[in-house]
Amino acid sequence: MLVLEFAIPEDDGFVYEVYSDLRRAEMDAWGWPDEESEAFLRMQFDLQTRSYAMQFPNAVTQVIMHEGKKIGRMIVSRNHSIHLIDISLLTAYRNKGLGTAAMAGLQQEATLTGLPLKLSVLGNNPAKLLYERLGFKTIGEAFPYISMSWEPDMREEKIII
Repeated sequence: MLVLEFAIPEDDGFVYEVYSDLRRAEMDAWGWPDEESEAFLRMQFDLQTRSYAMQFPNAVTQVIMHEGKKIGRMIVSRNHSIHLIDISLLTAYRNKGLGTAAMAGLQQEATLTGLPLKLSVLGNNPAKLLYERLGFKTIGEAFPYISMSWEPDMREEKIII
């Protein structure tokens, strides 16, 4: 079972840890010294955080919890749709169905509110396959990103007479 908690200032270090964990393999491939990699990651994280805040001023960051442990972050904006801005899990918790469970929770929220669930994903991101498996459809492209949407089925149950 997953629990989502609203991020508080004390979670800032963990939220950064999730970001840097996601980019660690990329940084290692560059072969930079640790201190340079760390400075670059911190700069990139700060820029991403400010960019999200400007683009999505109403977005909320939540910490994803599993069995009492912090395992990831999710950033969501809710207006005329539920817009997943970012979902990231620590490496140790990927490919265990936990991302799918988090997405199912958002799909349930979309069904309850009658709002579409939208997101953008890099075209080569393996998560794109997960989103397609969950029923998301491509609604646009702005290279290198693909915009996707999932619409809840709001038809009433059929009555057979």
